[in-house]
Amino acid sequence: MTTESQDKEIKMAHAKSLYPCHMAQKTEIIALCALINSVYRGEAAKGGWTTEADLLEGQRCDVAMLEELAGRPDSYFLVATKENQMIACCHLQLTEAEVAECGMLSVAPPWQTQGVANTLLHTAEEYARGTWQVQRMRLWVIKQRPELTAYYQRRGYQFTGATLPFPDDSRYGIPKVAGLCLLAMEKALPLPA
Repeated sequence: MTTESQDKEIKMAHAKSLYPCHMAQKTEIIALCALINSVYRGEAAKGGWTTEADLLEGQRCDVAMLEELAGRPDSYFLVATKENQMIACCHLQLTEAEVAECGMLSVAPPWQTQGVANTLLHTAEEYARGTWQVQRMRLWVIKQRPELTAYYQRRGYQFTGATLPFPDDSRYGIPKVAGLCLLAMEKALPLPA
C-alpha cells in the first residue's frame, strides 16, 4: 500500500501535529471500513455532523471496496491518530496528471469539530502537491449536503460545475431520498516557488 519512505515523509511532515498522520497498511483495512461506515451511516453516525444517515441507508463501503482502492497505483488511505487510536481517515488518489482526488474524509463523531479534518485535509493536499506535483485537489460531495459544501468552501474549494448521479450500486448505500447527485469541488494547489 505504501512504501516506508512515504510513511516516514507523512510522519515527519506532521511530527508536531496534535493528530499524527500515516499511510494505512493492509492490516488496517478492516478498521478503516468500520470507521468510515460509523461516520456516515447508522445511529452512531447521527452523533456527528457529517452523517448521511438521513439521505442513505446501508453501508458506505465494504472491505473488498477499500482493498480494491488501496491496490490501485497512486492510491492510498491517509489515517490520523490520537494516542495510537485511529480517529480519522481519507482516500487520496492521483486521477489525472495535474489532479488528485480526496474522498471518504471520515472523522469519528467524538473527534469532530476539533480540527482533525483540517489536519487530514491539509496533509492530503501537501502530500499530493509534494509527491505528484498536482495543481488541483478535487472532491465529490453530495449536493444535498449544503453544510458539507460550505465546510469545503471555507477551505478554498469551489464548485467546478461537474456533476455525477449518485451511484446506482447498493455497495455505496441505498438512497432514502430521490435525486441524489454528486458535485465536484476543486482547490488550486500552487507549487512552492
